[in-house]
Amino acid sequence: MQAEAALKKNFVYRSVFADIVRGKYNATSLITEKQLIEEYGISKSPVRDALVQLCADDIIESLPRIGYRVKPVSMKDIRDALTLRKMIELSSLEMAFSRIKDEQLHTLQALYEESQREEFTKKDPYIHWELNARFHITLCTFSENRFFTRTLDNLMKTCFRGITSYYEDSWKTGSDKDRSEWHKILIDAILNKDYQEARHSLEMDLAELDTYFLQNDTVLSSSFIIS
Repeated sequence: MQAEAALKKNFVYRSVFADIVRGKYNATSLITEKQLIEEYGISKSPVRDALVQLCADDIIESLPRIGYRVKPVSMKDIRDALTLRKMIELSSLEMAFSRIKDEQLHTLQALYEESQREEFTKKDPYIHWELNARFHITLCTFSENRFFTRTLDNLMKTCFRGITSYYEDSWKTGSDKDRSEWHKILIDAILNKDYQEARHSLEMDLAELDTYFLQNDTVLSSSFIIS
């Protein structure tokens, strides 16, 4: 029973988070337990547990006796999160680089290939962000520093703000192809044991999102980002 409840909670959590990334919910939207129970056909307990976890992860906030809404963040919060992401990911790469195993490299390669298949099937911001997050978090786990990995996972849940417009703009301009190539260059650099090239490709990959937020903060502030 506990395993089933956990699966249901995880389903609701991921479904609500996906709808937020896709833009179905923003800071003006009201999310209620009753609404989700009816939408997913799931009992109250796992729905409430999922909402509590989303609150704990700073994705939504509770409005007592009313419901929940997407938690607004400031542009400074996002930029600070991106700065910390860079510090953690580059440190993790440096720590892990000399001991990355073949099977770990194969895992990164599989994630990259999955992202390429998705690119030609459906332009869904949640799917692309999820694959991107999995790639970066997986790379971070190679450092074997669980605090780095846990912190990066939390940071990714801040950095998703504005990601819908980020992907939509990149699909219009075709820059998404350039972005995904940094993952391929990184994998090749690890394979060739070229640390400087691996570090450079990771830096360039991380810089793209940072640059986008710097250039588009007035546009992004209209959803759930506050200035």
